[in-house]
Amino acid sequence: MGILQINQERQKLILIISLGYILPVLLLHFKIIPFSWRFYILILAAIAILAITRLYKFSLIELGFTRQHLGISFKVITLPTLASVLLMLINYMMQGARIDNSTYKLGFYLFFVTVSSPLQEFLYGGFLFAVFSRAKLAPWLMILLSSLLYSFVHLIYQDVPTLLFTFIIGVLWGMNYASYRNLYSIIFSHSVLGVVAILVGQV
Repeated sequence: MGILQINQERQKLILIISLGYILPVLLLHFKIIPFSWRFYILILAAIAILAITRLYKFSLIELGFTRQHLGISFKVITLPTLASVLLMLINYMMQGARIDNSTYKLGFYLFFVTVSSPLQEFLYGGFLFAVFSRAKLAPWLMILLSSLLYSFVHLIYQDVPTLLFTFIIGVLWGMNYASYRNLYSIIFSHSVLGVVAILVGQV
């Protein structure tokens, strides 16, 4: 791939990030779009990114939907996942719930595990890393950018601890994905952490 083509890929990357990852968050943050529409915005963003994925002609393997390295990626991500769960439970026992999520019913958690978590990891893991790879970004920069963008989407909750936690866990997920390029283990970790965090009122 020549320098001109790399520059073109990077220009497309900037456009995708600006319109697909930053603009929707700002519209929600500044209440131009109602906060209650956040999940609909996620789904619309996923549909748009899916269309872009077709244009890029990414394979399932490029997007991380593969059995390759599945076992090792699960083993490596399990300890940080369990440690994060333990920290959230300790924080809950010491300080109680930060947010009242008692209105969430079983249907919400099923939606989170089967739709929201996979979509988020497709958007912030598989797709981003595939585009980053086409743009020839360094692995450390891929991890940093994906983590910052994942943390940034949580700006809509206007909560600094949530931003810090999502950045840290985003780095751990990014490191795992950069090493093994398997999205299934990250989706599993995301689902577990998200369900626990919501149940104990941490996010």
